[in-house]
Amino acid sequence: MVSYIDTFLRYGLDEHIDLQLLKGDGTTPNLSGILDAGNFTAFTPTAGANLVESINKAKYALWANGYAPDTVIVNPANWAAMEVLREGAGTGAYLYGAPGTNAGMNPFGVRVVLSSNMTAGQFAIGQFARSSMVWNRQGITVEMGYVNADFTNNLVTIRAECRMGLETRVPGAVLSGAITA
Repeated sequence: MVSYIDTFLRYGLDEHIDLQLLKGDGTTPNLSGILDAGNFTAFTPTAGANLVESINKAKYALWANGYAPDTVIVNPANWAAMEVLREGAGTGAYLYGAPGTNAGMNPFGVRVVLSSNMTAGQFAIGQFARSSMVWNRQGITVEMGYVNADFTNNLVTIRAECRMGLETRVPGAVLSGAITA
């Protein structure tokens, strides 16, 4: 039972960390996440563009400003739609590889990270290794114990916590916005 609780709480905390690193609003006790105002540069998509085209446009906008994008963060629903894009003419082949092949997740050489915390219809791309730094003061700890009258009331207090911060060094190295206008 202890192992189950420990695993369950660590997984839940990992999910919350993912949310905070991406969308934390900076109000105590929240982190100021990658998509918090001032931590990224707004991306303006081309009208009618799809995810592949927007990633490509944003990638070269970053390169033009001296940043080499290493990662794009996408909602799984948007990535699923991209995987089934087909040629408009000719064979009708899948643009991102046939379903039986392992095309990988790196459009135009940029690694894709899927996150259900990214709003559908939005994406973020950047040179995250240069733009941000996660500071871990304390890794995830799970503690159990009795507090006050817990023992006599057959209760156990369980706490899972970590201490971390996100430093945004170069907001211009991250672009985020809608996939299409």
